[in-house]
Amino acid sequence: MSPRPAIFISAVSKELRSARQLVSNTLAFLGYEPEWQDIFSTEEGDLRAMLRRRIDGCKAVVQLVGQSYGAEPPVPDEQFGRVSYTQYEALYARQVKKKVWYLILKEDFTTDPHDPEPQELHDLQKAYRGRLKSENLVRHSLGNPDALEASVLKLRDELSRLRRGVKQWAVGVAVLLALSVGLGIWALQGQSELDTKLDRILSQTTLKFPEEESKIRREQPNQSVEEIDQRTYEALAKRLGIDAKVLEEKLPQFANQLRKDPDASTFERASAAYVAKDYNEAERLALVAADEAKKASKTSDAIKALELAGNSADARIEYARALQHFRAAAQLTDRKRNSLEWAGQQWKIANVLYEQGSYFEAETIYRETLAEYQRVRGEGDEDILSLRNNLANTLSDQGKYAEAETQHREVIELKEKVLGPENPNTLSSRNNLATVILSQGKYTEAQTQFQEVIKLREKVLGSKHPDTLGSRINLANTLSAQGKYAEAETQYRQVIKLQEKVLGLEHPDTLTCRNNLANSLSNQSKHAEAEIQHREVLKLREKVLGSEHPDTLGSRNNLANALARQRKYAEAETQYREVTRLWEKVLGPEHPSTLGNRNNLASALLCQGKYAEAETQYRQVIKMEQKLLGPEHPDSLRTSFNLALCLKAEMKLDEAREFARRPAKSASKVLGANHPDTLEYEKLWQDLQKN
Repeated sequence: MSPRPAIFISAVSKELRSARQLVSNTLAFLGYEPEWQDIFSTEEGDLRAMLRRRIDGCKAVVQLVGQSYGAEPPVPDEQFGRVSYTQYEALYARQVKKKVWYLILKEDFTTDPHDPEPQELHDLQKAYRGRLKSENLVRHSLGNPDALEASVLKLRDELSRLRRGVKQWAVGVAVLLALSVGLGIWALQGQSELDTKLDRILSQTTLKFPEEESKIRREQPNQSVEEIDQRTYEALAKRLGIDAKVLEEKLPQFANQLRKDPDASTFERASAAYVAKDYNEAERLALVAADEAKKASKTSDAIKALELAGNSADARIEYARALQHFRAAAQLTDRKRNSLEWAGQQWKIANVLYEQGSYFEAETIYRETLAEYQRVRGEGDEDILSLRNNLANTLSDQGKYAEAETQHREVIELKEKVLGPENPNTLSSRNNLATVILSQGKYTEAQTQFQEVIKLREKVLGSKHPDTLGSRINLANTLSAQGKYAEAETQYRQVIKLQEKVLGLEHPDTLTCRNNLANSLSNQSKHAEAEIQHREVLKLREKVLGSEHPDTLGSRNNLANALARQRKYAEAETQYREVTRLWEKVLGPEHPSTLGNRNNLASALLCQGKYAEAETQYRQVIKMEQKLLGPEHPDSLRTSFNLALCLKAEMKLDEAREFARRPAKSASKVLGANHPDTLEYEKLWQDLQKN
C-alpha cells in the first residue's frame, strides 16, 4: 500500500477520461495517490458498495462536473434519490465528512468524443450543476485543460492539511514542494525522481507558453513585446506557485535543451523554439507538426500547430503569414460542433487585422466573435470582457470615441463586479477609458482618471511596476496635450529615472518614455535638445529592436518631425521618404502609420514650396484614409485640413474651401468643441470664407 494520501477523482469516464488523467498527473506531482473507478452504462449490478469502500480509503474527493450524467444505479438511492454513480460518489463522501472539491467545467470545455445522452439525463445533470452553483459548492468554473490543471495546483495548501497521520510521507512531500516551488532542485544531484517531475512540469509549461502569450496579447493589443513577455511569465508562474523571475530564467534553458532532444515531438520542438524566441524555426516546425497531425486525422492537434505557426509569424510582425495560418486553423473548426473553438480562431484573426490597421474589418469580426461568446457563456465571463475591451480599442482607433467610451465604461462596471475595483485588469480598462477621454480633448477628466489609476496601481502593483509607470506616462501625455509642457517634462524625467533603474537603459519602455520626453522638448521649442534625444533613442531602438521594427520607424518619423520644426525641411523630407518606404514594406501601404508618415512628408514638401507634389501626396493619402478609416476619422480630418492649406497656398480657393469644410464641421462632434484641432480647423474655414 502506498504511503501517499489517496485522493478519489470522480468524473464521468466516457466524457472526461482525458481531463481526469490530467488531474491524476497533477495530484501525483503534488505527492498524492490518485484513485478512481471507471463506470460504464453497460455494466450490470449495483456498484455503490464498492464505491463506498474506495472512498472510505481516500482522504478526499475531487469531482469534475461536466455535461454528462453517466451511468446510474438500477434503483434510486434511499437517501439521495435518483442520482448517477458519479453524483453518488460526491454525495456519499460529504455524508462521511470527506472533503469534496467540485470543479465545474464550462460548456465549451474540450471533452473526449462520446455519444450524446438522452434529453432526460441531460436535464438531470443540468439540474445537478445548478444545485452545486446555488449552494456555492463550486470551487472553480473552468474553460480549458490549462485552467483545470491550474485549479488543482491551487488546492496545494488545502491538500496539505490532509497529510495528518501520514507523517513520514508528509516530510518527503514537503521537501518536494519546497524544492519545486523554488525550482531549487535544478542544482541538486542524486534526485533523479524529482528532476524527472520538474522536467515534466517545465515541458508542459513550454507547450503552454505560446498560447498563454497569445492570450495576453489578445487581452490588450498594442503592448510591447517585453510587456507581453513579462505578463506571460507572471501568469504561468502564478499557476505553478513559483517565482516569475526564476521561471523566466529556467524555462528558456529547458526549452533550448528540448529543441535538441531527439525523442521530442515536432510540436514540442516548435514550442521550445518559440520560448527561445527563434520564431522562424518555431513557425517552420509548427507547420510540419500541422501536416503530421492532418495525416493522422488529429484535427485538434493540427489546429494547435497552426495556431503556433500564426503566433510565431505574428511575433515577427509578419501579419500576412499570421493571418494565413490562423485562417487555415479556422477552416478546421466546426462552428456547429464547437462554436467557441471557431470563435477563438476568429478572435486571433481579428487581433492580427487590428495590428495591420484594418480596423473596420477587425471590428466586424470582434462583434461576431463577441456575440458567439455571449450566447454560450453570458455577460460576466472574463473572455467576454477582454473581447469587449478589444472592440472598444478598435472603435477608438477608428475615431469612434463616444462609442468606445461607452464600451469601456460598461466593461469597467462589469469588471468591478466580477474582478473587483482594484484588480489589475480592471485598472487596465480604466487606463484605456482615460486614453479615449484624452483623445476627445476632455483633458481635465482624463487627468483625473489617470491620477486615480496611478494611485490604485501604486497601491496594488507598487510604484515601480511597468503598469504604474505606463499610467504616469499617460498622465504626462495629458499634461503635454494641455500645453503644460514643463510639467509634462518633469513627469517624463521622473519616470525615465525609475525605468532606467528598474528596467534598464535599453528597455523598450524606457526608450518609449525618452521618445515622449523628446516630443515634449520639441513642444517647448527646445528643438536641438529634442533632436539629440530622438537620435539617441533611434540608435538604441535600432540596436535593441532592429532597424525595421515599428518603434524604430516611429523614432525616425519623430526625428524627422524635430528636423522639420527646425526648418531643416530637406533633411526631414529624406527621413520621411525612407520611413514611408519601410512602413510600406513592414506594415503595408494602407496602414494608418504609413499614411500618417506620408502626410508628414507632404507637409515637409509644402513647407519647401513643392506644392504640386505635396498636393498629390495629400490627395492619395486622404483617398485611402477615407476608404479605410472613414471621412470623419481624426486622421482623415487632419489630412483634409492639410490639403486645404496646400490648395490655399496654390490659390485654389474654391477647392480649399471644399476640403476645409468637413474638418470645420465635423471636428466638434468627433473631438469636442474645445479641442485644439477643432479650433484650428474652424479658424481656417473662417479665413477662407472671407476670401
